[in-house]
Amino acid sequence: MPSRLLGIAYCVLLTCSFLNAQDAAPVDDWKPSSINQKGKEYPQVNSERRARFRVVAPEAQSVSVSLGKLALTKGEDGVWTGITTPLDEGFHYYSLKIDGAEVPDPNSLYFFGAMRWGSGIEVPAADQEFYSLKNVPHGQLRQVLFFSKTTDSHHKAFVYTPPDYDKNVETRYPVLYLQHGWGEDENGWGAQGHANLIMDNLIAEGKAKPFIIVMTYGMTNDVRMGGPRGGGGGGGGGGRPAFNFDKFKGVLLDDLVPFVDQNFRTLADQPNRAMAGLSMGGMQTRTIAPANLEKFSAIGLFSGGSISSDSISNLDEFKEKVKLVFVGYGSKELGGNRGGDPKAATEGLKAAGVNAHFYVSQDTAHEWQSWRRCLYQMAPLLFQGKAPVDSTVSQTPTKPSGQAPERRPQGPNRGGFGGPIELGPDDKAVFENPTVGFDKARDGIEHGKLEKVEYDSKTVGVKRWMQVYTPPGYSSEKKYPQFYLLHGIGGNEKEEWTRQGVANVILDNLIADKKIEPMVVVFPNGNAAASGDQNNGRGAPGFGGWGEPFKKDLLEDIIPFIESHYSVLPDREHRALAGLSMGGGQSLTFGLSSLDVFASVGGFSSAPNTAAPTVLVPDPAKTTEKLKVLYLSCGNKDGLIRISQGVHAYLKEKQVPHTWHVDDHGHDFEHWKKSLYHFSQLIFKPSK
Repeated sequence: MPSRLLGIAYCVLLTCSFLNAQDAAPVDDWKPSSINQKGKEYPQVNSERRARFRVVAPEAQSVSVSLGKLALTKGEDGVWTGITTPLDEGFHYYSLKIDGAEVPDPNSLYFFGAMRWGSGIEVPAADQEFYSLKNVPHGQLRQVLFFSKTTDSHHKAFVYTPPDYDKNVETRYPVLYLQHGWGEDENGWGAQGHANLIMDNLIAEGKAKPFIIVMTYGMTNDVRMGGPRGGGGGGGGGGRPAFNFDKFKGVLLDDLVPFVDQNFRTLADQPNRAMAGLSMGGMQTRTIAPANLEKFSAIGLFSGGSISSDSISNLDEFKEKVKLVFVGYGSKELGGNRGGDPKAATEGLKAAGVNAHFYVSQDTAHEWQSWRRCLYQMAPLLFQGKAPVDSTVSQTPTKPSGQAPERRPQGPNRGGFGGPIELGPDDKAVFENPTVGFDKARDGIEHGKLEKVEYDSKTVGVKRWMQVYTPPGYSSEKKYPQFYLLHGIGGNEKEEWTRQGVANVILDNLIADKKIEPMVVVFPNGNAAASGDQNNGRGAPGFGGWGEPFKKDLLEDIIPFIESHYSVLPDREHRALAGLSMGGGQSLTFGLSSLDVFASVGGFSSAPNTAAPTVLVPDPAKTTEKLKVLYLSCGNKDGLIRISQGVHAYLKEKQVPHTWHVDDHGHDFEHWKKSLYHFSQLIFKPSK
């Protein structure tokens, strides 16, 4: 390399046009790209998603950045500078071209793409939280070497093992084989895609079942530009590459899968094995997985074509063996698919009875941000996991194992959730309906007090408020049990339980009838927003995965406040937690992971934010020992019943004592009021 190039100090690029002189001045809030080398200030990105770059090459005659072939401007000091127009969110490759020599930027970390190591820039995305490095348990991204008989050579792979892999040494895990795109390698999904961080965060929030991910080198293909190639891959005409995936299929099926099953604790069967990939990796998946249904039960295509019902030779076998087909694209790359309309093809599969899902990543193209989002959307659907809160794909029904389903009409679905209802023999009422008037205010009895209470939340650094019910005759001379009752996605601390649910009325009546012990009941607000905004709504920032940071606010701020301001019994035996819908999912997820805090936990019509059963109860013996009451309920006309059915089936299998009560209601307050009536009588028995 000529010596005059050695003075390069920095650069950045992207698919964009150079900032013209007539453009408005950019916002001056520049920050270094998050994937710069340590201590390097450039490239930089501002809040408008513009990139600013700077190259020190005083003797150069021309300097540009790749993709957009953007020419930079040389200053009198010999420094070349430029600012792009707004870029797409997410990760982008780039390189510098200095006097015709294409080189990486020494200020950026290096990433493998386009068959070479080059530079990258990260444009912060509005939804970057889902792949951010957070203070949660982390899995490991392990590099392994395996010998391939197919190629008579050694290959490298990365294997993601979930956070508790080395702790739960008896546990075996499902496996997803996840492939990169053309010109990339096995580093891509970890370095560019943050697959490990996406999984860490999903698992920590209880949105996905822990599973292993295997990522290997996929460029063992016979490639021909501009024409079809036999043996299985994509067709190629019009100058597009055609691939023969036979060699890669051998590496995958004959060498890698057996190696992983022998060296990792896998569930080595078809129901627990999936395959997905981006772009060329999607094409590999589309070619290999449907032709080997004895190996894979789930298929994911990220910008990698689609599967139509017409292309499936045996549709009945496909429907029986394939539990999920997921197809995802960036919105900016749709419309140019020569293979047809992927959405229409996916909808056709769904109409044919296949569990098929189509997802569009808004405002992204054929790029890593699209594929990160695709993995985030698909992962919770794999291996009986739950979908993310903001998923645009539909939910996957789950029926209790070993039970003959009964189809029921779908009831009202408050919150926009729901799916087919399948009932089994266990899905029945275990309690009689309350007597008429159980939820009506009575004359001639004492009534408790309901008050709005403010407290300082250290979790979010603002004052917050909640409703607190103190029972009739409340006195500081007596100590009372504590009951924390959580609302749903559309509610708040007042609107739902105390207005629509008339919880205070129900409790007054039960206390008057000596059916429950007088207790202090707390109605928190589930939106622990740093702005102090406690408004309703799914998009409210403080819900953060339908729980975090509310869980911390509840455990570290609300409970200590109650115990320092009210006369309560401050021990786990006298604390209970329950909720409806979203609050039911929070109660199960928070309560069962905090057995040192709560002895009684209830979920009423729990929503998809409920953690997977294996996450809720990783140690059945410990849960059995610690819990006094575990209560699950749902209406048989509720489209969310599959969530609670799945938890019940797991608890039953693991012999964890619990109550499973199904009545004749939907996702509504008729069910929730009755659930409160039943649950409150189980948790704190009245004194004799």
